[in-house]
Amino acid sequence: MVNLNNVYNYYSTQILSPRNNQKSNSSHKKDDLKTVYQNIVKQNKDSPLYKFTFSERIQAYAIGIKEAAMALEAESDSLSGDSGSLSEMKAISSNETVAYARLREDASEELPEDLTLKVNSLAQRQTNVGYYLPSGELSIEPGSYSFGIAVGENEYTFHMNIHSNDTNIEIQRSLAGSINDNDIGVRASIRNNRMEGTSALVLRSDDAGKPDNGDVFFSFDETYLENDITSILGVHNMEIAPSNAEFLINDNLHTSVSNRISLNHSMDIDLLSTSDEPIHIGYVPDEDKLSDKIEDFLYSYNALVDLAKSDEQHGANRLFHDITNVANRHSEELKAAGVNIDENGHLIRSDDDELFSGIRFQALFSDKISDFKKDLEKVTGKMTLNPLDYVDKVVVTYPNTSGTYPNPYNPSKYSGLLFNDYR
Repeated sequence: MVNLNNVYNYYSTQILSPRNNQKSNSSHKKDDLKTVYQNIVKQNKDSPLYKFTFSERIQAYAIGIKEAAMALEAESDSLSGDSGSLSEMKAISSNETVAYARLREDASEELPEDLTLKVNSLAQRQTNVGYYLPSGELSIEPGSYSFGIAVGENEYTFHMNIHSNDTNIEIQRSLAGSINDNDIGVRASIRNNRMEGTSALVLRSDDAGKPDNGDVFFSFDETYLENDITSILGVHNMEIAPSNAEFLINDNLHTSVSNRISLNHSMDIDLLSTSDEPIHIGYVPDEDKLSDKIEDFLYSYNALVDLAKSDEQHGANRLFHDITNVANRHSEELKAAGVNIDENGHLIRSDDDELFSGIRFQALFSDKISDFKKDLEKVTGKMTLNPLDYVDKVVVTYPNTSGTYPNPYNPSKYSGLLFNDYR
């Protein structure tokens, strides 16, 4: 019998640790589990009865084979796109000075198709610019003043005392600080003309686009405040009126109050400038994400090779032969993608970006182009189904080939084994 207590006592030290960024794909559908059972029945039907020297080291080694094979199979599935090609794509604009596109992290599978985009106008914030006053001088009589501004339906009043030793830019900065500290929906700043030594107070609405009510986000009424300073500063002069963005998607006209638009809650597009001609928004493989998946696959493959080389049993030699034979059969295809086989049987990607191609390597996992994945699945499936096939053993009896019953439960104590991340 397999002593499971001994197996797990040595599990943490004997078996190769998975990578931190490796994701488990060990979930199975009902039909998948049925297929596994049928494969076990088929194998056991013609399997001899073996006698094992089942030491703690061999138990850990056998479970390690199963774990490594399942990890390799999971990385292979990831590269084949079975887990969803969306995770390997990114949105791209043909002219990123006009628009920048990106997929959202919570993007659904219903991505919009490739599209054309023409930007007629950008969404604008209301911008008022005051008079340019001599920065180091005082253009206002000393005294007490008020400043009133209406933002939407709310009215705000600011009070200030102006002294004879104050300067225009100090007054502008003080008022701008008070406006910004109160967070009224308007941002204030100072615009300098260094050539002439003048400065102006600038007010800009937080929101862009056409307001829901009226034509402006903020306005002024000097009739109800004593000593209102608005006309002296000149901030009632509107330089830019608020307006919506206007653009065409596939020749259909759209408007937006923001310069960031969202399509199908999957893709965000930032409008950056107007365009005379339509630009193209589409998708390309995300080389960074693809590179990470390829690195995970190579790690899992090489970990299985190292596991085969870590034991001196004859079965370990057969394990090494089975896994490396897949790469050897497809060595030319691997080489064409910039992945080579070294003297230890490891798969090594080329450091030369001109030789290595993540797209060509990923193509090896397409059944339409290559049998690489199919051959790999066959080998990893064998290892997962019965890793003890790679453990040295003695045949006790051969099966009765004249019988037709499978007797599936007799060898069940070793044909499945256990692994540590079943979900």
